[in-house]
Amino acid sequence: MLKTKNKNLFYSIASFAALAAINYTVIHNPLVFLFLTVLLTHELGHYFFAKKYTDQVSLPIFIPIPFFAIAFTKVKGLTNFAKKRVSLAGPLVGSLTAILFILANTIFRFTSYIPLFVLLFGEIIFNWLGTDGSKYRSASRSMSCTY
Repeated sequence: MLKTKNKNLFYSIASFAALAAINYTVIHNPLVFLFLTVLLTHELGHYFFAKKYTDQVSLPIFIPIPFFAIAFTKVKGLTNFAKKRVSLAGPLVGSLTAILFILANTIFRFTSYIPLFVLLFGEIIFNWLGTDGSKYRSASRSMSCTY
């Protein structure tokens, strides 16, 4: 069991490092690390909230693609209530991380505000329209039908 957890942790760290290396090599801008930090906190938000409700959760795996980031966390055995919370946790934690970057930028002035607000609104809008939002809406519909 411990070997499996260590192997999954290694795959998660290695895939995130590969994603960071590929995107920084192609884009070569330090903002890549801000975007990837938000992605990492987003996926860890899913992971830790799912861990609260079930033990059948895997660490996030990142697929390294240039100019794009795909990540997923496998979760099994959730109720509709837990699915709703877990699907909402990722965008919530990612948005809070983006807000912290905006606040830190007011103090340290490390970049323009435009990419940070794009990051924040992208985290909110794309996740509501994407798979996290569809899982949240489907859990909400099935909860309303089970009175």
